Amino acid sequence: MAASRMVQARVPGEIQDVANQVIQASGLTVSDVVRVLMTRIAQDKAIPSVLFQPNAETLEASAEIERGGMKRFETVDALFDDLHADD
Repeated sequence: MAASRMVQARVPGEIQDVANQVIQASGLTVSDVVRVLMTRIAQDKAIPSVLFQPNAETLEASAEIERGGMKRFETVDALFDDLHADD
């Protein structure tokens, strides 16, 4: 096996704290998780599609659109007029 290399990443503290709790609760380390992800990417030659799944906010917005709860505009100008109505 080739020599290991170090990978560094900047992550906001709040995200790191929560992620570390989840990772530790699963019995893994951050290094384990990064190694698994990098291995999967190398094997598949692609980023796992599950990482691109919409979050809860996006899913709710999509559901609202489906229910007809969003304003509709006939033209881009009408959209911009509505956006700037309070200016």
